Amino acid sequence: MSKETWFAISMVFIALLSSLDIGIYSYIGYRTNVTPFQYGLISALWSLVFIVSNFALGKISNNGNNKLLIAVSFISILATGVLFEFHTLVSLALAYMFHALGVASSNLAISITIFELKSSDKWNYYIELQKFSFYFIRGLGLLSFYFIQGVPFDYFIYFTIMIGFITFLSLPRINLSIERSLHSFTKNLDSISSHIKIFSYLAYDNVGSFPNAIKNGYVSHRRISIKRISMSLFFATLTGDYIFAILPLLVKSDLSLNLLWLSYGITGLLIGISLILLSLFGTTSNKRIAFLSILLRGIWLVTAISFINNLLDLIAYITISSILFSIIDIILYNLFSEGSSGYSSHIYYNSRELGTLTGSLLVGIAFSLGKEIFITIPIISTILSLIMVVLA
Repeated sequence: MSKETWFAISMVFIALLSSLDIGIYSYIGYRTNVTPFQYGLISALWSLVFIVSNFALGKISNNGNNKLLIAVSFISILATGVLFEFHTLVSLALAYMFHALGVASSNLAISITIFELKSSDKWNYYIELQKFSFYFIRGLGLLSFYFIQGVPFDYFIYFTIMIGFITFLSLPRINLSIERSLHSFTKNLDSISSHIKIFSYLAYDNVGSFPNAIKNGYVSHRRISIKRISMSLFFATLTGDYIFAILPLLVKSDLSLNLLWLSYGITGLLIGISLILLSLFGTTSNKRIAFLSILLRGIWLVTAISFINNLLDLIAYITISSILFSIIDIILYNLFSEGSSGYSSHIYYNSRELGTLTGSLLVGIAFSLGKEIFITIPIISTILSLIMVVLA
């Protein structure tokens, strides 16, 4: 088996899991009599399970036990398939919770495999490749929901279970967890070196050169604040998922479930293309691009939602907001990985899901309080996300 085969199979697996995320959640919204409050609660519970799973599995991740993590993911998605068979609101909600555990453990398993088996100077490349393939395959998966309408949705879950088992077999075991430690050691040396430069300027030059010492000795090597990156991600995710958590119920009367899947599928393909273009311009670690994307996405989400009247409007709304978020996500993840030396990936994923959890809980309440309250929350969260990314 090729050294890169595991990577390709893993990308298919996590993309299929993401397709099922949208698929199962929208299936519940369309095929059951779920209320807006229950719907928001189900979304929030998914995020809660995801967050708790990341905390519980974080130590396993930091220790490099990728095979155990991917085994947990496979067993979880197997449980999802079994529970989905009953097609009741309770069983579907439980299936969705096991899906959350499967996503959390697979993300950690694949992330640490990349960080330990690939040289740190290749991390950005593999992260970008992971994001491109993820969105392309997810888009194709959602389009298959639309074009293969005669096939029961359960069969797509079975197919994902099969890919999950193949991923477990193909994922190479990490025998020596050292690459992340080496990267962290190198970053610490850079930090020491920067302080030595400052003292050199002060010891052998005049006081007037201190600003230049700061510029050349400290700022150039200042480590990214992963806490502020995490906070920026939290508020950016809250902004979007606050609206997207309720979106299926907003368009349910105008668009069929299959058309909703078609919209998300087209969006996935367009995101993949946009990320390739972003990579070609070498801006996948640029805070200024992240700032601009957060700002534009906040404006778009708040203003354009009132103009969704047909399928094309919905595709445009989802596509533009999702492309902007994918740009935000890849830049913030690259910055986080660089600042953390590849450790604590679970903190990044948890920050994102806390945003989803908070947004899902807030929208269930705010939606019933009127349009003014509903629109105010994403405006505030966008501003806070912008502040955090600037301070990082």
